[in-house]
Amino acid sequence: MKKGLFDPERIIIRLYEVSKHFGETDALVNVTFDVCRNAFFFISGPSGAGKSTLMKLLYLGEPMSSGYAIVDGMNLTRIRRNQVPMLRRRLGIIFQDYRLIPNKSVFDNVGLVLEVAGIRSRKVIRERVMAVLEKVGMAGHYDACPPTLSGGEQQRVAVARAMVGNPSIILADEPTASLDPEAAEIIFDLLVSAHSEGATIVITTHDRYLLSKGCTGIVCLKDGRCVFPDGAGR
Repeated sequence: MKKGLFDPERIIIRLYEVSKHFGETDALVNVTFDVCRNAFFFISGPSGAGKSTLMKLLYLGEPMSSGYAIVDGMNLTRIRRNQVPMLRRRLGIIFQDYRLIPNKSVFDNVGLVLEVAGIRSRKVIRERVMAVLEKVGMAGHYDACPPTLSGGEQQRVAVARAMVGNPSIILADEPTASLDPEAAEIIFDLLVSAHSEGATIVITTHDRYLLSKGCTGIVCLKDGRCVFPDGAGR
């Protein structure tokens, strides 16, 4: 990959020699890869390889120490603080630990994404939230609070929250790691559905079963460095 060649019509994420240091610890070292639009892309590797750190860099949960990254046309090394919300509105983010607001209903957890995006019509919010909850099979729990739900149900709500704003990219950090196989299959199928509707999906995982399901690109991390299996993801 040549640093100067970037086709925004084809490439939606580019990382070039990205490093992240925490004091004396090297979490990521010279990570370089591209993700094409509408890819179903895996970031794999063992625990502690740097997968979650890399995901945080993509939504500016952490700043890079060096290198550069472009995400959906936005250069993360040059982005101003007041542009960060604009970046995150283009992303749907799914966390391993769900990150739902425990004292708010399922409906309100999902609807908050639209409110933050500036949608003020309660009718529009209700229609869009209920449509996405129906899609993930959680419409019947719209008034429940997250602590009353199972782990699989909470993750389905998290997927709904990620999808409701129609993001161009969905970042899923170990989305099935804490789920039983049946619940994990449901979550994976929902991500496949979002991909079929045009979203670019980026999943971190060390789950060999998920990796066996197939993808359009993959990069492996080991000790914070890129390892490309059989040239995939280059």
